Amino acid sequence: MNNAPQNTQSAEQLLNSMQSAKAQCPRCHGIIETTDCYCRHCAKPLQSRIGFWYDHGGIFLLTLLAGPFALFTLWLSRKLSITAKLLWSAGIGLLSAYLIYAFYQSYLMMKEALELMLSGGM
Repeated sequence: MNNAPQNTQSAEQLLNSMQSAKAQCPRCHGIIETTDCYCRHCAKPLQSRIGFWYDHGGIFLLTLLAGPFALFTLWLSRKLSITAKLLWSAGIGLLSAYLIYAFYQSYLMMKEALELMLSGGM
């Protein structure tokens, strides 16, 4: 008779440990496991994932690809501090100003070369 209560108690402990590994989805309140990344009922992500483009490397890559349009992603980032955002903004602003100046200078040089060619040379 001593075996029956011990087995019952271990079954209750097993049930409690299984229930403790369960949780509720914050959206649909379905029962999920604590190790799940997505809800089994509504298929929504359970952990907030932040993309790499909100980190320093992603901001740098976006700056190279999109120029000053990277400022939108920069200021949406929750990974970067205000100081980092201000420094990045200043750097992106300076880089954009330099590129605008360089493109303008190259435009003036091409315009001058075209005028020189059309006027008959030297």
